Amino acid sequence: MILVDTNVFLEYKKLKLFFSTNELAITRPCLVEVKKFSEEKKDKILSEMIDSVKVIETKEKIADKSIIEAGKKYKWPVATYDLGLVKKLNFENVVVLGSSKAIIRELN
Repeated sequence: MILVDTNVFLEYKKLKLFFSTNELAITRPCLVEVKKFSEEKKDKILSEMIDSVKVIETKEKIADKSIIEAGKKYKWPVATYDLGLVKKLNFENVVVLGSSKAIIRELN
């Protein structure tokens, strides 16, 4: 299972292979962000994609903090392009997939 940050979902067109799997999870706060974006942009593909992803409930309501909480709890790698979040995840010893190549490699 890979925990996915909002910014990675928004790059789904570049990561076609990434979204051909059922091994993705998203925290509720990130899901809210992605849904808001997909509604604003009327992006039906993104909307359908997030409907098939496992949603993780967290105590934290802020997206980045929820990712850190879930990453630590489930010991799943986190896919994100957010450098600030990468530093926080590294500090918490959570595996980070910070590039498209790393994400695709993890799925293969």
